Amino acid sequence: MTLLSFSGFIGRFHPVFVHLPIGILLLGILLHWLSRGQKYANLKPAVSIILILGAVSAILSCISGWMLAEGTEYNEATLDQHRWMGIAVAIVSIIYYLFYIGKFTIKFSSAVPYIVSLVLFVLITITGHLGGTLTHGEGYLTQELTEISSTQEVKKVIPDVQQAVAYNDIIQPMLQHKCYSCHSSSKQKGKLRLDEKDFIEKGGEDGKVLIAEKSDESELYKRLILEASDKKHMPPKGKPQLTEAEIALMHWWINTGASFDQQVKDLPQDVKIIPLLTALQSNSTAVASKPDIPDAPVAKAPDDIINKLKEAGATVVTVSKESNYLSVNFLSSKKTSDAEMKLLEGIAPQLVWLKAGGTSITDNGLASIAKLTTLTRLSVDYTQITDKGIAQLQSLSKLQYLNIVGTEITTQGIITLKGLPELQQLYFYQSKISNADSAILRQAFPKVILDTGGYVLPLLEGDTSEVKQKPD
Repeated sequence: MTLLSFSGFIGRFHPVFVHLPIGILLLGILLHWLSRGQKYANLKPAVSIILILGAVSAILSCISGWMLAEGTEYNEATLDQHRWMGIAVAIVSIIYYLFYIGKFTIKFSSAVPYIVSLVLFVLITITGHLGGTLTHGEGYLTQELTEISSTQEVKKVIPDVQQAVAYNDIIQPMLQHKCYSCHSSSKQKGKLRLDEKDFIEKGGEDGKVLIAEKSDESELYKRLILEASDKKHMPPKGKPQLTEAEIALMHWWINTGASFDQQVKDLPQDVKIIPLLTALQSNSTAVASKPDIPDAPVAKAPDDIINKLKEAGATVVTVSKESNYLSVNFLSSKKTSDAEMKLLEGIAPQLVWLKAGGTSITDNGLASIAKLTTLTRLSVDYTQITDKGIAQLQSLSKLQYLNIVGTEITTQGIITLKGLPELQQLYFYQSKISNADSAILRQAFPKVILDTGGYVLPLLEGDTSEVKQKPD
């Protein structure tokens, strides 16, 4: 073992040592003040022992912390503040002990230990806060409050998404809210920063995280779609996660070249990304205010069924760290058929989100889906379903989101779902639903966002060709 690796090894014990002076010294301060009264006067001998233990552990914390800081991924300015405040804690704790046992005598010496104890308390508090900032990122102390308030805020609306700069207006806000706490100027987990273009392109200690036009090779995207239980999944468990729409937008941005300055109108857009971009132009906070995960607890789904679904190509994950509710995504597998939909009946109480778009399911598969009465999100786009099958979904009383894009569903078929009490969003462009029936649908679904498609893409230079007659 080299000297450098040994130093790093010792440094790893800093989290162990650092909690000792915090607890021991705070206990010593408390007992010291209590011992002023006659009732607790017998605590005085114990205080001196506690203070010397606290001073020694503070010194050990300083040594291990200094070793841990070598080659660190933390913000230098915050690290320096934490380091010197920690050294100050060690020095003041020694002074405190010496004054307490009477080694130092000055004017008003009986009051000095109490004054020093207050100084030490302040130093411990500041040092601890700086340590938390290094570990958890800037603003960690109020993170829970800001996360709660952020979910209640009206989202920023982009007036004309086609005129927006893709990175500045769509991707950067996403990174700021979900990634900066671990990858910015205040903290660089894995020596990676995502708060500036140059740092994103540079990557982290494991190399580049962004490869333009290749999302499947870009760690920035690959880690988003890992199972939440995977240690490489980002953001980490317990942190705010990207939504499915945000992940899709990240995939689109990378595959279209990962430009930091191009406008949305200058980037290729397919029929799947257009509604996600268009949604950024409207404030749907009020519509999305209802939780799409039930409040009631549910038992864990049977492992054997989950394993069978995974063998069939499905991605099965829990929707949150604290919940047994599940999301199942068949990743547009053409091999997925009605048989896999039948399997889902075994996890009906746990299944809340289902993506079966692009699969080979039919109306028989919808008969199985109709039994999944806990579903709140359902995507069956680009499948072989018909009006006969869609009518079976009237049993999904908790359904909030339905995607039937690119199917054979007609207006008559979709009208059968007008009684769904929780439905909020309905996507049906490229189906057999006619634009002429818009008034009928608005009347049948007055509180539902109806996405009929019909998007008009801007005409870009190079989209047209000049035709010249050949000379005779």
